[in-house]
Amino acid sequence: MKKSDSKHQTETPEQELKRLRRENAKLKSKLADVKEADKAKIAELKRELKKKEGPRLRLTDEQCEQLSSLFPGIDFRSK
Repeated sequence: MKKSDSKHQTETPEQELKRLRRENAKLKSKLADVKEADKAKIAELKRELKKKEGPRLRLTDEQCEQLSSLFPGIDFRSK
């Protein structure tokens, strides 16, 4: 029976370091691609949401005061 720990290492530490750095660079580039794709999706969804928003109402100060008296928890002036 052979021990699993007694395997001869085929890579030197320098070779392993180079390999790991290459793998890291590949993963970083893939991550950057995914981030760019996500940004594009987010921008597209924002555009779609903006299209779906209904028209905004403009209220006079008097209307805001009346609505505020009916619904005290809602601030109608900031929007």
